Amino acid sequence: MNLKIIDRYLWSSTLQGIVIAWLALVLLDVFFAFISEAEKTNALYSTTQATIYLIYTLPARFYEFFPNAALVGTLLGLGNLAANSEFIAMRAAGLSIARIIYSVVKLGLLLAVLLFVLGEWVVPNTDLQARNFKAQLKNKNIVLVGGAGLWVKEKNSIINIGSVITNKQVSDVSIYTFKSDHSGLESLTEVESATANESGWDFKQITTTVFEKLEVKRSREPVSASINFVKPNILETATVDPNQLSSSALTKFIDYQKDNDIKTDKYELIYWKRFSVPLSAIVMLILAMPFLFGSNRGGGAGQRVFIGIIVGIVFYLANRSINELGIVYGFSPIMSAFMPSLLFFGIGLIALKRLR
Repeated sequence: MNLKIIDRYLWSSTLQGIVIAWLALVLLDVFFAFISEAEKTNALYSTTQATIYLIYTLPARFYEFFPNAALVGTLLGLGNLAANSEFIAMRAAGLSIARIIYSVVKLGLLLAVLLFVLGEWVVPNTDLQARNFKAQLKNKNIVLVGGAGLWVKEKNSIINIGSVITNKQVSDVSIYTFKSDHSGLESLTEVESATANESGWDFKQITTTVFEKLEVKRSREPVSASINFVKPNILETATVDPNQLSSSALTKFIDYQKDNDIKTDKYELIYWKRFSVPLSAIVMLILAMPFLFGSNRGGGAGQRVFIGIIVGIVFYLANRSINELGIVYGFSPIMSAFMPSLLFFGIGLIALKRLR
């Protein structure tokens, strides 16, 4: 028996089912998202612009729905083989259940790596473009950049904010003020951190460099409240969403929060979920196996897909619940991120051991 041919056949069937389920789930989600965005359209935000925004969000939606698509798609794709007794033929030819599962898990490992790449590099960039697109519709003078930073034009100044923590707290600020006749740079003000108050902003650790005709003057002061800066509501569209940061950017963000004695459990959870989501895709493939090798007398593909959807919903709810409870009760972020996948992995192994 040529195992490579068997692997390719199993992979092809599994991938066909996963792609169909993946597209169906994402398209359904996009449909409802489009209805929601259509309600927000106005003179400044047209239906075409809403469509462009949704296109930017597609990678994030594909990333979010892949684990469930892996479960439903495996049941759909390999379920046809089970219904046609092809698994029975494979086993009669000497191929064990363990070898079939091993073949599918190999595909799962490859898909998990691709999913990690999607979540680590593609999704943060496309989500940034989506935020940038909406931000510029609300304010033409604001441009978001990677790593939760942005550039803002305010009167005769160009402001670079390295990190937008909330719309009331920013850090690593550089303010470039130009001469009124636009003939050159008048001053550069660098601020370590800024916090909004009722009347404006409180700035800490300010360094000001003034460029005069014959000399450059530099001064430092620990605090100030007289710097020309943007209004806090302008930053609402630029408030950092940790889900839209890469792991390296998240690490820097978490370190900054810790340095400022800010609780980081939520952000650490998001960091570890970057690794648990690809793992959950493999778990979903394993979880589908007991349904495929069980008795097929009681139902066909429709029943298997229905079971997959139910199990997927249970996994989604369990995942969200454990994540939220972990934050509320102070569980370890790494435990909260991986516990749902490990729990369902254990259930899958128990079910597989009962197969004969």
